[in-house]
Amino acid sequence: MDDYLFHLTRSALFAGVSEADAAALCDSLRCRRAFYPKGSVILRRGEYVERAGLVLSGVVQAERNGADGALRIVARHGALELFGDMLTASGIRKSPVDVVAAEDTEVLFLPLSELMRDGGSVCCEARMRMRLNLLSQLSEKYWALNEQLELLRAPTLRTRLARRLLAARRTRESDSFTLPGTRETLAAELGVNRSALSRELGKMMREGLFTARRGHFVLHDVAELERLAAQ
Repeated sequence: MDDYLFHLTRSALFAGVSEADAAALCDSLRCRRAFYPKGSVILRRGEYVERAGLVLSGVVQAERNGADGALRIVARHGALELFGDMLTASGIRKSPVDVVAAEDTEVLFLPLSELMRDGGSVCCEARMRMRLNLLSQLSEKYWALNEQLELLRAPTLRTRLARRLLAARRTRESDSFTLPGTRETLAAELGVNRSALSRELGKMMREGLFTARRGHFVLHDVAELERLAAQ
């Protein structure tokens, strides 16, 4: 059986679905795979979105230009993560961003509208399982967006950064962890440019709050970070 099915069934969308059923469903739904070299545009802003994409390997990122003309990374999706699902589910359909391959990337495109329709006798249980998985993912993304909005409401960059690092600490259950993506990604997540982020990181490291190298953070003064996060 094709190797991609092994990885596919380990994604949140196909959780609980066998490789055989995944193959049958992909055939029934007319899913298609596509490879994109690093830097390729997968989806252009304003383009009509007919299918969601599941990243089989690599990384994709959503980009757009801010009011100042600077490029903003809106979101990043790694292997086995879904993108375009909220857009297709909303009925808006036109992409508000460019979606670009941040690395050499392979994507499986799925027509979610077809998944919701009666598939006859083709993998009824697996189809229902995928619908429930999709609902769960949409719910998780909704709450993640809520958390992101709360983060951006913080009064200062220092407070936002403290909250982001403490959230990662809770998730990893460790004072030592690596944040996904690049410094540009983190800057976009915090709503600032890279220069502003670098300056604040430098100040906080000199104050002994943490050390950071190539995306890996080690927290040294959790109590002070918690004080900052509470502001």
